[in-house]
Parts: sequence; structure tokens; C-alpha cells
Amino acid sequence: MEKIWIIQDSPQTEIDALSKSLGVLPIVAGMLWRRDLRTLEQVQEFFNPSIKHLLDPFLMLNMETAVSEISKCLDNHDPIVVYGDYDVDGTTAASLLHLFLQSAGAKSDFYIPDRITEGYGVSKKGIDYAAEIGAKLIITCDCGITAVEQTDYARQKDIKMIITDHHIPDAILPAAVAILNPKQENCKYPNKNLCGAGVAFKLTQALCQARDLPPEQATQLLDLAAIGTAADIVRVTGENRVIVGEGLKLIGLGKRPGIKALKKVAGITHDEVTVSDVLFGLGPRINAVGRLGEAMRAVRLMTASTQAQAQVLSAVLNSENEARKTVEAKIFDEAVRLANSKYDPREKCSLVLYQEGWHHGVIGIVASKLKERYYVPTVIIAINDGVGKASARSINGFDLHAAFSACSDLLVSFGGHTMAAGMTLDVKNLEAFELRFQEVAMAQVSEEMMLPRLKIESVIEFSDINAQLVETLRRLAPYGPGNMRPLFSSQNLEVIGYPRPKIVGKNHLKFKVRQGRNVLDAIGFGMAESLELLYAGKSLELAYVLSENEWQGRKTIQLELKDIRLMN
Repeated sequence: MEKIWIIQDSPQTEIDALSKSLGVLPIVAGMLWRRDLRTLEQVQEFFNPSIKHLLDPFLMLNMETAVSEISKCLDNHDPIVVYGDYDVDGTTAASLLHLFLQSAGAKSDFYIPDRITEGYGVSKKGIDYAAEIGAKLIITCDCGITAVEQTDYARQKDIKMIITDHHIPDAILPAAVAILNPKQENCKYPNKNLCGAGVAFKLTQALCQARDLPPEQATQLLDLAAIGTAADIVRVTGENRVIVGEGLKLIGLGKRPGIKALKKVAGITHDEVTVSDVLFGLGPRINAVGRLGEAMRAVRLMTASTQAQAQVLSAVLNSENEARKTVEAKIFDEAVRLANSKYDPREKCSLVLYQEGWHHGVIGIVASKLKERYYVPTVIIAINDGVGKASARSINGFDLHAAFSACSDLLVSFGGHTMAAGMTLDVKNLEAFELRFQEVAMAQVSEEMMLPRLKIESVIEFSDINAQLVETLRRLAPYGPGNMRPLFSSQNLEVIGYPRPKIVGKNHLKFKVRQGRNVLDAIGFGMAESLELLYAGKSLELAYVLSENEWQGRKTIQLELKDIRLMN
């Protein structure tokens, strides 16, 4: 699929001035300027994220009330149930809050709903469990902001609820004793981009302050907060950058038995753990047990106290992840066949696909892959027992949450964000929903929106690629939304070397490329279909990120390709 390359427009005079004032290369100054780092102080804080830069948790609306209610339970030794969502964000949030409460002397238990039998959010079954063990308080993690009926049900059982969430609130809020959500109206907490694990972490910080506990009692849990933050694809800037940066260090140290064991089964052997390790190694395995079965297994792993217990549980998560891949591949193939029979880009600018028997635990992944394949807003619906459960993924410029709102009269429930959302509907409304959603998309999605974009940091020469640039790129991490890994382009490139360009691994393209006297290795993961471009006999223009390839103890710089174009 053709991609639009967007070269970022930056004022060269300001970049030159910044380069001179900071004593860095113009390329480096450009990257800093485009991240709104214009002074020495801003640059120093960005490159040296520290726990001291974490925000005051009591800036969050209702934090004092939440701390007071939890303190009553601690002082009275009343049981508390931590109720988390079944995804990575929810299970990491529940794990860190449960561990913290235990360390503070609480009678803490945890509960994660079954995706298939209970569905998303707070369930009556979970509340019944809390009542059975005599809990006086339920604290939700990464869910609960729409749990109006469930909160009333809990109150009937003499159980109070504190909701910690980060999803967009509805007009009517649950009658909880306290709601912690930076997105709720009148909440002046500066960081609106916390994930569920981030909100739970702020609660532990507040409890440390209020009960005169060592700050480390909270910050030692940043490894779990970092996994939730990275996996939930929230902005990795400001406070979130501190959470992820400090948390990745703890993951690298491997002191938590469950995370150490999970790293091992994921094949993460290096100590300097990256966001990519979380996204493609740890996160999928944590998610897998909730997609195919009981997500409480993930919490048991992350809260494991012994390495032996952690090894057993990590093997379970790894096995479930392999099973998830099999189920997902089958649904993806079936969805592609459906899409090819239904989808005509000349007539439609969205995909709504549904089939009886699809496992709704993996349809979110399928929706993501299909969105990348067709680059239109995509809704995948799994039909089971007369009910359709959907996961949807969007493209830039199309608000899924708003689109589902426009179809709300046809839905049983819905929720989510601009780019990712979910909903439930009765099968009798399937065709009406498909038509309505396509009408909404047709009115908003333009042809240009349906072309994927590559945001190019700058056009550089191979001679610009040196040790200082590579070191700056290393220090710019952790990467994520708001601070994406810099994508460069270079022009007038020639394919060289023997053997000729070859396909390696799983459909990957590998070759050498020259500009002037400089030769670099290039690899394009999953880009084997572009092989013919290398034989065209024309100069190439490549879009790539810079990475280091280590082989037999030797590190070399390579271009990790994102697109290839022929030059006229």
C-alpha cells in the first residue's frame, strides 16, 4: 500500500541557534526542537527523567477521600478486594495495588473477571465474591467508570467502592465513595494520559505520603506500572516517561520473581529492557491468559513470592500465548477472506466483519492487523449465543468512541477511546449497525485518510550517522506516543554487495546500500514483497529507523526499513 511521507517542517534558523547553544549536531538539535525541548533545562530534565519529577498525587480529584477510606480499612483490618480488568493494564494495576496494600498491612485480595462468562468491567459475580470474604471495600483498577448499576449493587451488600480508571467517563458517574480518573470533569491533575496502572500507582504514592510510609514502598512497583503504561499505548511524555523509564530499569534488574521468569520465557536476555520488549515479549503473554481463559493467572505470576512458583506460572502464560497465536491466525485468515469478498474501497471506507464462533478474546488483535492491511476503521464482531461482542481499531482522524455513540441505540453497551473501542450488541441489530457505522465513516473518512502516513523526522545523509547521533537516539528512549522513535529518510541510494538482495527469516528483506563512500546494512521486516524494487536499476529513497545489530560481540549500525521508494 502506498504511504504518504510527511517530512516535518522545522525552522532551520531556530534549529541552528539551538544547535549552537547546546553544542550538539544540527540533526540532534532538530529532534530536540520538534519535541518542544528548547532550553538547556528542558533538555536536561528530558534526558534525565527522575522519580523526583513525579507529580503530587493529591492533585488528583478525590484522592484525599480515597486515601481516607482505605486508611479506615487498614486501621480496622477490614478485607479489601482489588478488582482489575483482564488486559495487561488492568492486571498490572491490580498486581501493584494488591502488593502495596499487603505491604501496608492490609487484608488484600484480588479479583479479575472472566472475559467470556463475565465480560468487561465490574461484574456482580466479582461483587458477590467480595461479599463472601467479608470485604468492606472494592478498589477497581482500569475499569469501573461506567459501573453505575454495579456500584449500587455493591452498596446493597454493604460494600463501598473506590474506582480508579482512565477511560472517558459518561454523563452519569457511579455513586462510588471516590473516583480517581484524571479525565473526569473538574479533575485538575496535569497528566491526563495516565493508564490504569498509572492511576493505581498514584494511589500508592498518596497512601505512602498520608501514612508516613517510605516512598520506595510505592516506587519499587514501577516495573508493573511501566508494563501497563507501555502496553496501553498512552503518551510516553512527562510523568509517564518517568514511570516507563524507571520501571524498565527495575524490569532489567529482574528482582521480581514473576517478571524475571516472564523475561526468560519471552527470550529477553539483555538487562537493558526496552518498550519493544514489553510490547512484543511481556505484554502478549500477560494478555494471553485473559484472552483464552482465567486472567487471574497473570496476577498470580506478577505477585508470586518465589522463583519456583513464578517458573510454573510463566510456562502457563507462554503456552497460552502460543495457543492464542493459533486461534488468532485462523480468525485472521477467515476475516481476510470475508473482507476481500465484502470490501470495495471505491464504495466503503470502513470494515465491519462478523462470524459465528469467533473467539472474542483475540478479535482485538485481528482488528489491529486488518486495520493495518486495509487502513480503514475496522470492527470485528464475534457472535456467540446470539450476542455479538466487538473490538474496533481506527485510523488517524476518525473517532471510534464518537462513532459508537452515533450507533448507541443499536448497542447493548460500548466503551473505549478514539483509536480503540469495544461494544456489545444483539445479533438482530448486526446489519443495521453495519449500515449505520459505514454511513458515519463515509461522512468522515476521506481518501487521503485511508493512506498510511510516515512522519519523517528529517532527511539525512549517511555521513551524518555517527556515534553522537546513535547515543542521542539511545537517550531519547523510552519511545512511545508523544515521543516516537525518530524515522529518517535518505535519498540517492544504491543497492550493492554480493550475494544479491535476499529474503531471510520470516519474509524479511536484507541487503547492503551505499550513499557516496558510505555503506550500511538494511533490513526490512516483512517487506519481502518490495524485493523487485531493488532490481529496478534506479536510485532508492529509504525511510528507516536506526538500530544496532549485535553479532558475535560486535555491534554495527543498520537501517531498519519502514518503506522503499524509487527515485525518478
